[in-house]
Amino acid sequence: MKTPDLKPRKMSLSIEYVNKLLGMDYSGEEVKKLLEKMRYGVEVSGEKIKVLIPAYRTDVLHPMDLVEDIAIAHGYGNFKPELPKTSTIGERDPAELFYNSIRELMLGFGFQETMTLIMTNKKNLFEKMETPEEKTVETKNPVSVEHSIARTWLLPSLLTVLEKNKNREYPQRIFEIGYCITGEGRDKVKMAAVIAHSKANFSETKAIYTGIMDNIGIECKTTEYKHGSFIPGRCASTEEGFFGEIHPKVLENFGLEVPVTAFELDLSSIFERI
Repeated sequence: MKTPDLKPRKMSLSIEYVNKLLGMDYSGEEVKKLLEKMRYGVEVSGEKIKVLIPAYRTDVLHPMDLVEDIAIAHGYGNFKPELPKTSTIGERDPAELFYNSIRELMLGFGFQETMTLIMTNKKNLFEKMETPEEKTVETKNPVSVEHSIARTWLLPSLLTVLEKNKNREYPQRIFEIGYCITGEGRDKVKMAAVIAHSKANFSETKAIYTGIMDNIGIECKTTEYKHGSFIPGRCASTEEGFFGEIHPKVLENFGLEVPVTAFELDLSSIFERI
């Protein structure tokens, strides 16, 4: 018969680190008392503290979590407010300004914005999209198999939204601007959109895609593109992304009964160019 291991975990904590983050001048004994107040075991040795973390405190993953508990024990209302030693004038991030301008363009084209989770699964990302499996960033201990990897592109997420809304009125025109993570762990901001209705076609999507490029000020040179998620001969690409008509097999995988066209753009790369 196996029994759970309830021995406390050990984590080292620097008094200097605590004081730097909280702007205080705690001694080792003061930190010890505050941690004990939060039911930790504590051993002080000079500027280092060895903290014994109870087995039930699974939320403590980093020394920062211990510093947070020290602040709670001290009492947030007991900290004296101080003005920062440096003053700066805030301004909006240029990249976010660019992404917002794209967002406004899409709203002007009659699309509705959606927000989906960055975590997904291999079935939605590759199998249902009829594309070969690629390298992805995977979670070590996923909460569920449905959210076990980080997405590398956005279209599967939007088709999942259409799948959940297939009983809603058509046409449906939705888009998303969000983060994707490459197999090497690099963040990228992408934008994808789908159009679903009985007469959705390649020309409609191409007009919107080229319209976005024109508004950004990028010359749009399209070439034929082969992609497992799209109908052969009805998919094209540019340096910035791709667009076309979704393959009937993919529509079947998502339980969709109307034609769907889609496109995806790498906004991070576009921003770096302009």
